[in-house]
Amino acid sequence: MSTSHTKLAAVFAGLAIAIPLIVLLFTGPASHGKPHDLPIGVVGPQAAAAQVQQRLDAQQPGGFAVRAFATESELVQAAKDREVYGGIVPGAQPKAVVASGASPAVAPMITQLATGVAQGAPVQTVDVAPLSADDPRGAGFGSIVMPVFLSGMVLALATVMIGGHPRIVAVALPVGAAVVGAAAVGAAMWVGVLPGGFWGQWLAMSAGMLAIGATVAGLVSIAGPKGIAPAALLFMLVGMPLAGIGAPPEFLPHVWAVLGQSLPIGATGTALRSAAFFADGAVIGSGAGAAFAVLGAWIAVGYALLVVGAARHRAEGAAPSGNGEVSEKDLPQPATI
Repeated sequence: MSTSHTKLAAVFAGLAIAIPLIVLLFTGPASHGKPHDLPIGVVGPQAAAAQVQQRLDAQQPGGFAVRAFATESELVQAAKDREVYGGIVPGAQPKAVVASGASPAVAPMITQLATGVAQGAPVQTVDVAPLSADDPRGAGFGSIVMPVFLSGMVLALATVMIGGHPRIVAVALPVGAAVVGAAAVGAAMWVGVLPGGFWGQWLAMSAGMLAIGATVAGLVSIAGPKGIAPAALLFMLVGMPLAGIGAPPEFLPHVWAVLGQSLPIGATGTALRSAAFFADGAVIGSGAGAAFAVLGAWIAVGYALLVVGAARHRAEGAAPSGNGEVSEKDLPQPATI
């Protein structure tokens, strides 16, 4: 067998191992996801919450974390603050308090739980954070992660190829993220996928694009084209299926949920969801503080890598050619990929 045939066989064998793993990574959380300590509330004394907790643990061990609230208004406010996904109001007129904007997958589960607790009595559903009328199942919002990833990657590669020097890239990246983020949010608002205020949604979208773009640009400034692969592997192949957008992070085992929310796509989805459904006129929506902290950390990492890249380019530009003469390669060169 020739060398080329051996290499081709090795590539096929590698793909036969890698592709099924990628398929499982993307389809596993969606097809086998189930709640893990999903926070919900019950109006009543702690004993009532404990009773509901025992009942749920018998059906789904470890699936729910039940909190007691003294009044329905407290439960509603907790759902608006993203402390719980909703809850149950037992009594003569039982209610299911849901927040469809937090998760279209969880809202019907809470309604079903309330129906079981009501034991045949009609249950009124109160949605404190409804989805957009133009996106009633939340499918459009769930598809928003791919544009964020692609935009961040394209911004990074475009600024590195055209801007060249890391200093130019560092200035151009936030400008590009702001412009592209504004256009993306405007388009999503126009079709009705994002029902919140423009500035909060723009901030979340642009911060997500900048977090990805800065990190990719920093890796490329240091390692060249080889820097693209680890970023794509981490942000797309790992970050997308663990982002917790189509289904909430609590549908993943805890360690995977934390990992997903620690990556830019998961953090962007959380920040954007809060701005779209839980902002109530504010720029940063409820429950988005940790998400913005994550995005800020990734932006800082990206710019730190750009600083290292700039230092490397200066060192390469100052290094002599070795024969005492100044050649073309001794002159400062822009960073290219």
